[in-house]
Amino acid sequence: MKNKIAVVTGGTSGIGYEISKQFLLNNVDVIAIYVNNDEKAKKALSELSKFGNYKIVKLDVTDELSVEDFFINLKNLDYLVNCAGISIEAPFESLSMQDIKKVIDVNLFGKMNCSKYALSLLKKSKCPRIVNIASRFAQKPFIEGVMAYSCSEAGIVMMTKVLALEYAKYNIKVNTVSPSLTLTPLTKSVYTKEEIEEIKIKNPSKRLGCPIDIANTVLFLCSEKADYITGENINVNGGILLI
Repeated sequence: MKNKIAVVTGGTSGIGYEISKQFLLNNVDVIAIYVNNDEKAKKALSELSKFGNYKIVKLDVTDELSVEDFFINLKNLDYLVNCAGISIEAPFESLSMQDIKKVIDVNLFGKMNCSKYALSLLKKSKCPRIVNIASRFAQKPFIEGVMAYSCSEAGIVMMTKVLALEYAKYNIKVNTVSPSLTLTPLTKSVYTKEEIEEIKIKNPSKRLGCPIDIANTVLFLCSEKADYITGENINVNGGILLI
């Protein structure tokens, strides 16, 4: 992976932060995209720059013109990891169409947007990869109130398959990674300790995912060892879909 270049959306926090870190530890230059938390982004820059060439760019992945301009100004690209995502949870009848659109815009359209404008660069790479981060909710609505989120995540899986088929002729491998609930600062702020413990007990592996679990899978899919894998959805969830 030495001298490769990766763009990681949502790459300054949570799972995206860990993916960025593991790329850096494997000699990959990283451009991390974030949208609004300048303080967190600067903290990530300070922490991760010591591991390698790490840059941060403030960019809204739903803004087509800005995304197009960003990729036009890149000279090279080997890996695109679409990690940015949001969730707004509420009973369907009380969930506004504006909120539904917002979730789908970020989670699905944002990934389409970045992928579309990254393709011309990826076609020039010797080892081009797109990895989309989805969720266990792409396959099963585990709780009520996740209409927008679950539909956006399911769309990501199908988007991956379409891109994989259409761009196989350019050797661009496209895959999805679908984590279960992953232990991040955001998780700890949203769920109580009791709720986290309950979710852990329900999982066959008796634990939550860690960001490194997802990052390791992304690194494998970007490596030459995964050269015969494309169009797949890799579940990294401890077996939660088995129950």
